[in-house]
Amino acid sequence: MSGAAPMWLMVPVFVLQVAVTVGRWLLVNETPADGLINRALSFSAVCVFAALWDTDLGSDGYPSRVFLVCGVLALASVYGLAELFDGADPAAARRRQWAYDAFAVSGAVLLLLGDGLASPANWWRTLLWVAVFQVPMAAAGVRTMRACLREMPRARSLRERIAYSALLVTAAYWCAAALFATATSILRGVTYPTQWTVTSCLVYLFVTLLTAVPLVRAAGAHSGLDRTGRELRTLHPLWRDLTTAVPEVVLRPPAGRTTEPDSRLYRMVVETRDALQHLRMYMPLDNSGEPSIAAYARQIAQAVDAKAAGATPSAGRAARENRYAGQDLNAELLHLLELARAWPGALSQPARASRR
Repeated sequence: MSGAAPMWLMVPVFVLQVAVTVGRWLLVNETPADGLINRALSFSAVCVFAALWDTDLGSDGYPSRVFLVCGVLALASVYGLAELFDGADPAAARRRQWAYDAFAVSGAVLLLLGDGLASPANWWRTLLWVAVFQVPMAAAGVRTMRACLREMPRARSLRERIAYSALLVTAAYWCAAALFATATSILRGVTYPTQWTVTSCLVYLFVTLLTAVPLVRAAGAHSGLDRTGRELRTLHPLWRDLTTAVPEVVLRPPAGRTTEPDSRLYRMVVETRDALQHLRMYMPLDNSGEPSIAAYARQIAQAVDAKAAGATPSAGRAARENRYAGQDLNAELLHLLELARAWPGALSQPARASRR
């Protein structure tokens, strides 16, 4: 498993990683965590390309230099992600990442001074190699394992528990590999990588497949091919108009977490419900009994216009009985989907259309 990886394994891994990376930049790039995952995948893809370009990474040629610099930047991104996952302040993520990137690049440049990777091993090169490669990898593994162990009991579904377990195994491998490489470097002197191994390819393949899971779900939601995607597309116009009218109800994505379609749908339901509650203060009085869903949609449209025109809100209107209060999330979602289907008809009313 530690021998040189054959081309028939390296090429598919590279193609898959590039496809996943491009797809994630396009569809899964909403949170700081998403951005760090995408950065790490991008730098890793360049590393794989360098190994494909010249399989002899020990020759100190241009590919080996690219491999080294992009490798330390990928590790810096992985450590930044692990820190965020472990509860670090997301507001300072970018500032921290600049510092990690600067340290990584500085270490790589120092290693490339003189004869570069062809230089004989000495104590300071060994320590520098351990500092820029093995320490960040081990630290990222420890922080990721700690976060996984903390989050696994809170997992709400089997899918989440499987994802945390897979990430835990990956982080444990990072720690073990970093400790082994550190011990080897200290006892025997630093040995720079001279080839892309089978183990490295398989680990990268596993990580790529793990990061592809949110992409597959996001692609399904974006295309509307799955149920969640269809519900998101149906609800989106109503959610967009109501949260534009009442922007203070908008929730921010959880810091350090990727935003999956199910979470996005839940947020849209909560935000739409809160916007409707706020707009009740602007709804016209209706004593005709329980309105149809189309009439209710028209009342909401009128409330949006009234708020935009600067009408005075009425607490008495907001206090009227809400026939949709107290429903569970699924029932509330079904109601909002029905309302969303009637929403275009409410927007096409002549009196409203003339004001838009």
